Amino acid sequence: MRPGTVARSVDWNDRLAAARLEEFAELFQEAITEDFGAVARLHQMLETASEWCRAHGARGIASELGALADRLTDLGEELHLVGEDVGHEIHSRSHRAAAAAHVSPVVSVRGTSVGQQSDAPAPLPPPTVRSLPRSR
Repeated sequence: MRPGTVARSVDWNDRLAAARLEEFAELFQEAITEDFGAVARLHQMLETASEWCRAHGARGIASELGALADRLTDLGEELHLVGEDVGHEIHSRSHRAAAAAHVSPVVSVRGTSVGQQSDAPAPLPPPTVRSLPRSR
């Protein structure tokens, strides 16, 4: 392991919780998909435990751990796609919020707009459904 890897993995929750809008998507992607991210570390631990169990005659548990590692690979692919979507959605919402905060010259001169603007956030678009890549 690289120096500081354990400390970096331990504070991902704190780092994500305290992230600024412009850095959240990148931190999320790093925490999930990087070589020393959460999924990779858990996958390696499951593979190591599976190998240890196999070497020590616990073949049933070794097979179960191997199957979990395979499922985690699939989950990692899904999380990667979600990570990409996080960046797009945050970027899109921040642009809409900036546009809504910008006061037009007509509004500033008259004091009101023709159609009163609501302080309620814009409704979220329906989630995009994509088929997930399969590694098998």
